[in-house]
Amino acid sequence: MTKEQFYTYQQQTGRHTARASKADFCPNRLLQISELSDSITVYTKKKKSRRSTRKKRRHLHMKGRIIVSTLLALLLFVSLPMSALAATWDISNGDIIVNAGSGGQTVTQGGGAAVEDNAPVITGSSTGNTVTINAEKDQTANVTLSGVNIDVSGAGKAAVSTTGEGNVNIELNGSNALKSGHSHAGLEKNNDGNLTIQDKDKDGSLNAKGGQDGAGIGGGSSGAGSDITITGGKVMARGGNYGAGIGGGAYGNGSDITVTGGEVTANSGNYGAGIGGGGWGNGNNITISGGKITATGGMFAAGIGGGMHRDGNDITISGGEVSAAGGKCGAGIGGGLDARDSGDVTVSGDAKLKVRGGKADSDGQGAPIGNGGVRDQNGPVNGTEVEPDICALNPSGKIEYYAPGSVMTGTPSETITNPTGDHAWDSGRVTKPATCTEKGIKTYTCTRHSSHTKNEDIPALNHSFAGQAYVSDNNATCEQDGTKTVKCVRYGTGGCMATDTVTDTGSKLGHLFEDYVSDDNATCEQDGTKTAKCVRYGTGGCMAIDTVTDTDSKLGHLFENYVSNNDATYARDGTKTAKCVRYDQCGETHTVPDEGSRLKLPLYRVTDRDGRDIAYTAEQTGGVLTVTVDEDFAVLTGRLSGLRTLKAQGVEKIVFVTRGATSAFLLSDLTEKGESSEAYRLTHDTKAVTFTLGDKMTDVSAILTKP
Repeated sequence: MTKEQFYTYQQQTGRHTARASKADFCPNRLLQISELSDSITVYTKKKKSRRSTRKKRRHLHMKGRIIVSTLLALLLFVSLPMSALAATWDISNGDIIVNAGSGGQTVTQGGGAAVEDNAPVITGSSTGNTVTINAEKDQTANVTLSGVNIDVSGAGKAAVSTTGEGNVNIELNGSNALKSGHSHAGLEKNNDGNLTIQDKDKDGSLNAKGGQDGAGIGGGSSGAGSDITITGGKVMARGGNYGAGIGGGAYGNGSDITVTGGEVTANSGNYGAGIGGGGWGNGNNITISGGKITATGGMFAAGIGGGMHRDGNDITISGGEVSAAGGKCGAGIGGGLDARDSGDVTVSGDAKLKVRGGKADSDGQGAPIGNGGVRDQNGPVNGTEVEPDICALNPSGKIEYYAPGSVMTGTPSETITNPTGDHAWDSGRVTKPATCTEKGIKTYTCTRHSSHTKNEDIPALNHSFAGQAYVSDNNATCEQDGTKTVKCVRYGTGGCMATDTVTDTGSKLGHLFEDYVSDDNATCEQDGTKTAKCVRYGTGGCMAIDTVTDTDSKLGHLFENYVSNNDATYARDGTKTAKCVRYDQCGETHTVPDEGSRLKLPLYRVTDRDGRDIAYTAEQTGGVLTVTVDEDFAVLTGRLSGLRTLKAQGVEKIVFVTRGATSAFLLSDLTEKGESSEAYRLTHDTKAVTFTLGDKMTDVSAILTKP
């Protein structure tokens, strides 16, 4: 923080004291203040006369107030965050550099340290110090000019210049004046982004004057003045000789200039446009949508558009009050002296335009809207006028033309309005006659502006084939009808060469298929196909073939060489399987019962009372073998060796079922009770169930289990 910044801060906060001076400021003087306090204490202890003591005490009191005031201001300053400054920077205290970067915006003055300040207010007067506003890429610098008066016309500098790749916004407060030296614009735009001048509080003004070759606002010598926007404020911009009021410096173009509001007065010293190009600079893409604008070109330059010897194009005025006057031989809006390719001027909406060209001298006079005057081998030639787009005006808009070189007061020489806010169409003319097949066109031209046209369709005449016989084209095929054709009744007349070709319905020949040949693709389960070519195959473009099912051609499966699956049990026969002889093609197999393959139960019988074998069924499910007899009396008999064999094969329990009873026993309960040859006998009678092991009757409750 410089001394100048500190005292600016005191002035803003009301903490600046009358006795404090710049020389008094020192952030390191707290020790001195402490030492002074000690001296005060000693002084008050000295015994003097009452009068002398009171006088010295009054002096001490005043001195102490100054010290305390300074100390409090210093402490308050130290406690403030740097971003809270948003302070007023006095240009008289040194050059000011504002930089907007990715880390925020800083202000540097007089070579001091950078101070964070996102909304600096620049004030004061100077004849040597300048302001540089830099905005880095993708950043926007925001600065307020408040009562600034910078005159560096004698120093060869730009009073205020913008740099960098970003955007710059300048807010106006109070009256501001910028005056630059040779080759520099008053407010010199050098940044790649947009420069916006605004006045949100509607209390600001700017008077910017460029030096020789510099614009009032825009480019310096050889510098373009582009991407400039003015949204408000009272702005007065005067370029030096060869510089535009707003736009390019000498040899610099002025383009992409926009005014949306405010009161703007733009003049060139000489040879530059009021708004647009400097001397030898074009003025393009200039847009005015609001405000009150007065633009006066310097000698040989346009009011709005090109400088001397250059064009002005793509100029749009859609609102506001605009007064545009060309300098000698320059157009009001368009090109300067010798400009011959100016145009594309649109006046629309509620714009109110006063315009005049510059008067002639040895060259012709400038057009009000169009080109500047020229001189050819025959002498002066007036600039070619460009017809503005009047139809774009609404009823409240108007264009007033004034005599070349006039002051544009009083009655205009011509006033153009659009009272209806619409086009005025003529009676139209046929621009394309209708034919049998195509619509014609009738074109209407606006009487207010010849570039506006509209088209109306003329219905086509349509072909007429009445009374004409269609003739077959002999192009039917097997599958498609052929065509037939007739000529239009106007064929050969008036250029008509139309014919009408329609489908000759019912003329198709149809396919004829004979001598079908098997495709040898039948399978075991599906019929194959057979194919025949059309009898006209290869004739008349027919390539048709017909493939149909070859009925009853399927081969059927043939199974041979059945192989046992070894899946027989003691309860049922096993199965055997054979592959189809065409297995590789069909993959089919056939499984049938393997009759007589059921395993025989060793020493296992079911008998009647007389010991004769009787019929039974046996079914094994898991470890359970169920033997069923459709009799009231039956005996299940065998030997323990047989039970051991069953147990080894996975049988854990035998269930014996007759009409009147069901019993079961676990093989483990019997297999260890005797010799292998020992016999068992399970008898179901209508009255009782008995079990015998060997020659002994065995307790049924001890042997039999629940089924």
